[in-house]
Amino acid sequence: MPIMLNQQKADGELLQVLGKVVSLLLILVLLATLAFKYFSSLERVGVQSLKADHTKLINVLGMVKAQWFAQGRPNLMPLDWNSFEVYGQNMTKENELVLIKMSKGGWPLPEQRDKVGCKQLWGQLLGRETVKQHIVTSFDPSRDVCDYFDNNSDRLSYQLSSGRVIFLTKD
Repeated sequence: MPIMLNQQKADGELLQVLGKVVSLLLILVLLATLAFKYFSSLERVGVQSLKADHTKLINVLGMVKAQWFAQGRPNLMPLDWNSFEVYGQNMTKENELVLIKMSKGGWPLPEQRDKVGCKQLWGQLLGRETVKQHIVTSFDPSRDVCDYFDNNSDRLSYQLSSGRVIFLTKD
């Protein structure tokens, strides 16, 4: 009889261990599924961010061109994205005024026609640095285009001569 009790006790312990292993596996599968969904959603957030920048860039270019017309089509135009009003108090800082070079058609141009100039133009027009957004810039002199790539290989192209903005995704 004592052998039978020991066997039953061993079987009970084995079933407990098996139950714990199955529970642990289920938790791991659940965590893996959640992690997969989380990381795939991060990729979509990056695309939406560049897509939002596309819309913002189009709107900013329209505003800049309207200001260019209103100011008499100057070659250099002041942009001051840092001035705003909070509860009626003007928060303008004169030293943050940026002069931007304009084309004959009224489109903003980079100071220098290379990737550094395109990077500076992005910051001047959108008020953000490309480094913080993980955006890589390039300049194609044959097409006269500034290209902006995000970490998903999606691309935003700004044609300097026409002001055309194109958003291309890898999908």
